[in-house]
Amino acid sequence: MKELDEFINRTKKLAFLLEEGLPSEGREEYIQAIQDLMDAREQLLKTLPNLSKVLDNNEKQELINLERKISGLMLEQRNTIKKDLQVLQLKKKKSNNYANPYENLSADGMFFDKRN
Repeated sequence: MKELDEFINRTKKLAFLLEEGLPSEGREEYIQAIQDLMDAREQLLKTLPNLSKVLDNNEKQELINLERKISGLMLEQRNTIKKDLQVLQLKKKKSNNYANPYENLSADGMFFDKRN
């Protein structure tokens, strides 16, 4: 089956791309390449018949292992991106506080008493 071979090939390409890791430069292109591979795999998966009838046990196990590896790597990269965003937001907040230190003063713990 041509579609099945193409699906397995795209899955291996995706796993290889994810194993390379998240680059510090050119992240948008990297994420777009991953998204394109995921979309292509999804389209191929829709055209395939029931995979349990087509694949033998070794191929099934290989695909299952690849899927587990892919999901683990994607989760790891998502957490890395999330951490980078949090650091960026913290830096932005700190630079704002440095630029205008009196902007966000809190009134908590202060008492304004009026003498009679």
